Amino acid sequence: MSGSSLESRLLPATPDLESYKDAWGFIEYIEGELFEISLETLGAANKVARKAGMKVGAVILGHKIPEEILRELIYRGADYVIYADHPELEHYNPIAYTEVLYQMIERYRPWALFFMADDLGRDLGPKVAYRATTGMAADCIDFDVEDFEFKLAGKTYKNLLAQIRPAAIWIAKIFTPRHRPQISGVRPGYFKPPPRDPNRRGDIIRFDPLIPEEAKRFRVVKVEKLPEEKDPLRDAELIVSLGMGITRRPGGEPDPVKAFEMAKELAEYIAKKLGVKTALGASRALIHAELKELEGKITHDMQVGQTGKAVSPKIYIAAGISGAIQHKVGMQSSENIIAINIDPNAPIFEIATHIINEDLYTAIPKIIEALKKRLGE
Repeated sequence: MSGSSLESRLLPATPDLESYKDAWGFIEYIEGELFEISLETLGAANKVARKAGMKVGAVILGHKIPEEILRELIYRGADYVIYADHPELEHYNPIAYTEVLYQMIERYRPWALFFMADDLGRDLGPKVAYRATTGMAADCIDFDVEDFEFKLAGKTYKNLLAQIRPAAIWIAKIFTPRHRPQISGVRPGYFKPPPRDPNRRGDIIRFDPLIPEEAKRFRVVKVEKLPEEKDPLRDAELIVSLGMGITRRPGGEPDPVKAFEMAKELAEYIAKKLGVKTALGASRALIHAELKELEGKITHDMQVGQTGKAVSPKIYIAAGISGAIQHKVGMQSSENIIAINIDPNAPIFEIATHIINEDLYTAIPKIIEALKKRLGE
């Protein structure tokens, strides 16, 4: 099949692709509250916009949005802010939000649009993609700007958004070569918002939307705010994670409970002496092993990785974790990675900033002892 005949069978491409510029981050502002996590979309947008030679836009919908909120988005990395302020946008209304964002896309033509892969973003993003006749890549953990050779069509598309996400045991790259905007869901924890700079300046643009009559069928009858749940893993500055290495001990009998207690002692000692937030984590393999002796100690909410939590502490200590891709995608954005593993070929060493090629039963006590000496105990 020739490239031309193949393209004739595909969904018609977005006209005038080259006219689409800039990377947008969708900022969640619901019922008078700015959702800080959505600022991570500006981190993703900044990464690709700078490489593509484009600007970063923040888009925000709501009612009676304070000017200081709009200015804050400039301080946090946006070159400009486009906002729609309307009573129908005070609460999340999927029809109204979808239509207003589509109107913004039609007016300003963004090259890329990022949503958080949270409850709101997972609902709204696909709706906007469908309305704009484009695609969406969900749960992305990284982005780049690359050329894409579409071999079946015999074409090479320049400067596309490479949308990178886990796919089973692989890391997949997804491209949207023929449609705009390129829409992505940003998995929480993988992109830090740009540092706040109160000296930044940018344009704030009001957009007057047309709210469809259909949207007015939706009415919020009650709003109930649940208590905010603290997440020790995502809040931690240092994490000590355990893997299946606790079940192996060369030259001795493995003692998973002792390994857990050592990891706990290390985390608690650092928290007490250095005043930093610490937490314990675990690999998927260890969670699913369901070791009877660790019942109640290693729990599912401690899982780090593709099907667990994404974390980016200042220090991540991986003890006895081999480093399967599913685990690495959940912690590779940590500032410093200390990997403890007796296997010199452990994949975790590929991304580690510090390597300890030793049995964790030996290494962790040595680390604790070294810290005590350093702190004069």
